[in-house]
Amino acid sequence: MTDSKWLVLLTALLMTGCAGMDKSQCLTADWRTIGFEDGANGKPETAIATYRQECADHGVTPELNAYRLGHRAGSERFCTRVNGFNVGKRGASYQNSCMPDLEADFLPGYRDGKTLYDLQRGLNSARSAAEKQHRLISALEQDIVSNTELLVADGLSREERVQLLYDIEMLKSELDHAINLLPALEHDAHLAEQAYIKAEQRLRDHL
Repeated sequence: MTDSKWLVLLTALLMTGCAGMDKSQCLTADWRTIGFEDGANGKPETAIATYRQECADHGVTPELNAYRLGHRAGSERFCTRVNGFNVGKRGASYQNSCMPDLEADFLPGYRDGKTLYDLQRGLNSARSAAEKQHRLISALEQDIVSNTELLVADGLSREERVQLLYDIEMLKSELDHAINLLPALEHDAHLAEQAYIKAEQRLRDHL
């Protein structure tokens, strides 16, 4: 199908296949076009039940055969290994819309894409943990500086200075602990990044 025909079908769907179809839309609907768009968007063939319910109030019954023909054509566009990979990599759910003969091509790509999606989430989480630790270290360092400046200020009582000294020591202890944890968090982020890069290269080579 050419790009121009594809755009025509998309335009037709926007006019006839939207949710909450009124009587005019039900009467003039191009069911093959609607089926095509649903299939191309990964919606299962059972989506026609929604249109059937919406149009029933207007005394209109969708043309099942036309819808199925369109859905099959749309599914052939959607249910490819490459598209399966892209759908999985986005973390989108698969609604079991592909017929068995098409699903055999779609599912391996989808699983590979989902693997990358999960690895990306793990990488994001590891990076976030390391960045959070850096922010904690910076905040503790700033608190130590602020309390040290207060310690030498005029007008403080002995008890206040003792409390500040105690607070500074506690902050230093927290800082040492935070600094000690940082290398492991950065190492985890590095490993997660390497795992993602290697998996992406390996899985893309299978497409």
